[in-house]
Amino acid sequence: MINKAITITGVLALALCSICACRNEKKQQTIDTVSVVKTKVDTVSVNTKPDTKLEYPEPDFPTSGNKIEELIPQYFDIDMEASGDLNHDGLEDKVLVLINTRDTTALRPTLVVLKVGDAYSVDAKSFAVMEPKYREDGYQNYDFEDVTIDKNGNLLFSQQATGPNGTLNSTFKYVNNELVLTEVSSFAMGAGGQTALKLDLLKGIFEQTDINTMKEDMPSKTTTQKYKLGKVLFADSDSREIIIKAFQDNGK
Repeated sequence: MINKAITITGVLALALCSICACRNEKKQQTIDTVSVVKTKVDTVSVNTKPDTKLEYPEPDFPTSGNKIEELIPQYFDIDMEASGDLNHDGLEDKVLVLINTRDTTALRPTLVVLKVGDAYSVDAKSFAVMEPKYREDGYQNYDFEDVTIDKNGNLLFSQQATGPNGTLNSTFKYVNNELVLTEVSSFAMGAGGQTALKLDLLKGIFEQTDINTMKEDMPSKTTTQKYKLGKVLFADSDSREIIIKAFQDNGK
């Protein structure tokens, strides 16, 4: 699982960001314990495609269908869904975040589905974009999650937690017919401070804002540095690992 695959250095980086360890108390009411598909992603670097190791064979994902329901493999349901014109062709596309109905702690595959005439075609798929919905103790990783497609064709993912995961936002956009990661931002609160990180991949800029909550006027300091990454495709995008790496390389 992605949240378990964060390396020791990643944890240290999050600690430097002063992330508090408040417990997320939003717990699932019932959890099936039979595991059908468990996918583990080991991200070596942000410029390398994650080494996806499957404990069980990957489910059979259809590549096209006349109805959205035809694209959902056995033992999966739609957990979140967004509609909008991603590729600016005037047709309504779909983004589907799926959940394994027999193992809600498994990684959630996310499908980008383009409307082609009267049918649908799966253009991109990722096991890295969305973390598992639940931990093994039954509590959710995030208190709030959302996926949207805005009027400019940007695909936006938002995940927010009061615990150590903090807030993580990711933005994707079609550039030269490829869906790429364009921006990642995070926000974390800790004892005595708050830290906001932002990485603009198109402009190659990393920004860090630290807020001192120990003082009454809560002064803040923002530093900006050039930080250029290679193209990060949707299928390879692990936003948490990417923002941790950016902080390790540039953080103050």
